[in-house]
Amino acid sequence: MRKKLGLLLIICGLLFILKPLAEHGYSYYCQLQLKNELKQKEDIGAVEQSNQSKQPMKPPFLLEIPSISVEAVVVEGIGDKDLRKGPGWDPRGVYPGMEGNVIIAAHNNVYGSHFKDLHKLKPGNMVFISEGENSKHKFAYRIESMETIHERDDTTIFDPTTERNLTLITCVSPASSGQRVIVTAQQVSLTPEK
Repeated sequence: MRKKLGLLLIICGLLFILKPLAEHGYSYYCQLQLKNELKQKEDIGAVEQSNQSKQPMKPPFLLEIPSISVEAVVVEGIGDKDLRKGPGWDPRGVYPGMEGNVIIAAHNNVYGSHFKDLHKLKPGNMVFISEGENSKHKFAYRIESMETIHERDDTTIFDPTTERNLTLITCVSPASSGQRVIVTAQQVSLTPEK
């Protein structure tokens, strides 16, 4: 009986250790596939790129936050299956390049933990959204503010706006706390105005 109990505890311990590794591995694999998909789109669309510079950008697209070393492909949707693959574009917002609020959510402790350091962002840090690593079709956003809210107390982040904003959302550990880190940014021009 003691041997069976010991074996059971070892198996449980291994599962406890391997589950997060499997989750991160799955997210990593999905991100590789998505980056390849973006690269193929980029190669095919190189000729059409000049026409696209004025159009909204639909997922998948590349999200870069250099100050916290994030480079991830954003998928469409914020459902459980979507966020397992990477950050998700929230359909309550608009597409990048449109007037309004672009909303992107991601996990901070499972499935790639893409937003694990979101709380470290400071006003003035930059966020970039593009169609791929070599794309000239790029939107830049400057971080304006960061706050922690209780998800049921404040839904103003989903309100329509006439400005071109970006909102990044992740949960505060533990996820059951109901608190969210909310980072807001405003679109800026990539080239200095004359």
